[in-house]
Amino acid sequence: MRSKRKVVVTGRGVVSPLGIGLSAHGDGLLKGRSAIARNAKLASMGLALASVAEVPEEELLKHVDAIPRRQRKLMNRAGVLAGIASTMAMKEAALSVESLDPVRSGVVLATWHTAYELTSFIRYLAQSASDEDPRRLDSCKANVNWTKGMNPVDYSLKVLPNLSAGHLAILHRAQGYSRLIADGWRGGLLAVAQAADAIRHGELDVALAGGTESTLEEGILCDLSTMDVMAPVSDVPDRMCRPFDIARAGSVVGEGAAIVLLESEEHAATRGAAHFGEIAASASSAALEEGDAEQALVRSMRWALAEAGLRPHEVDLIHANGDSTPGNDRAEFMAIGNVFGARARSLPVAATKSQHGHLLSAAGAMELVNSLIMMERGIVPPILNCDTPDPECRLDLVREVPRHLSGISSVLLNAVGLFGESASLIVRR
Repeated sequence: MRSKRKVVVTGRGVVSPLGIGLSAHGDGLLKGRSAIARNAKLASMGLALASVAEVPEEELLKHVDAIPRRQRKLMNRAGVLAGIASTMAMKEAALSVESLDPVRSGVVLATWHTAYELTSFIRYLAQSASDEDPRRLDSCKANVNWTKGMNPVDYSLKVLPNLSAGHLAILHRAQGYSRLIADGWRGGLLAVAQAADAIRHGELDVALAGGTESTLEEGILCDLSTMDVMAPVSDVPDRMCRPFDIARAGSVVGEGAAIVLLESEEHAATRGAAHFGEIAASASSAALEEGDAEQALVRSMRWALAEAGLRPHEVDLIHANGDSTPGNDRAEFMAIGNVFGARARSLPVAATKSQHGHLLSAAGAMELVNSLIMMERGIVPPILNCDTPDPECRLDLVREVPRHLSGISSVLLNAVGLFGESASLIVRR
């Protein structure tokens, strides 16, 4: 039986509300800065979710030329964010398109929401109203209006979610396979996990993996505003996201992309590539019933630890999901206590969504990059706004000031979905 290959990270690319590029994002992260702010344009539309974490547009424009203009015209914003991040990962890995074996290279990308301009959609619905009852949709009129009125380029190349992964494959000539993970809030970790498995089992040598999300669209924000997991409006936007705090009341949405370049250890060694960590293990679990997030996390963390061959005392840091929702945060700190026992009280826990917002499909991949930065620099940023930790939370939360932790050898990351489904991943030196 052929032994499984080790999978290492040789490149990291990030487009985040904290900054574009590893250096700018990392500096903002470790300085404990929050990018959550009130967006004047969204507020002028009367949207409830007007406080968001946005990628700075003026900075983004400095990087768009990384994607050929001819291809960029056919991409939606999520695809552009991912394209920029992927070229950064390739550059750090010192890999060129010409040096890759196309059929041994692949793309696994997570994204969830599709962009559709809200006013166009409302107009389409109004034009498709039944003549007999305007409250009902006339399917025949709707089909006629759709086929006559849609822009085929906008629909086929910008609305369908799997096209972002396809664009990355085209951009980097990856022919091994192109795969989209449309699994909601844990998608970014699952994308990295699936790409690592493909390399581990010999299907690929190289893969671009991660997540991208551009959520600051009217229709998407209207959709999210109907969910009870978003933080209520506040006059102090950068205080709205409060992971593990007793006053936590919901997440704050953000946009961004994070892509890592994964290689088999042998492939990286043949070209003398530096690497920043090993994807040691991953696991995921479903929440079978409402309120089952705690047990789903217990399962995914235990399975990941078992696959990595690690005991609880051998984990140096947990990068928590920490999405600031009352239910998910409680499920997570209870699950960590269950899995790690007495060790949980002295095991440092980080959570960064209060800085860059909840990036949904991109969150897990962004937090993997965050973890790699923490390992590399030996600094863990504080969990912002965790002023009064939930009294039930008996964890060693990194709060108030950055913590210097030299020699971080292993980090366990968690992601929790909208319905309590979980994913865990372990990265180590």
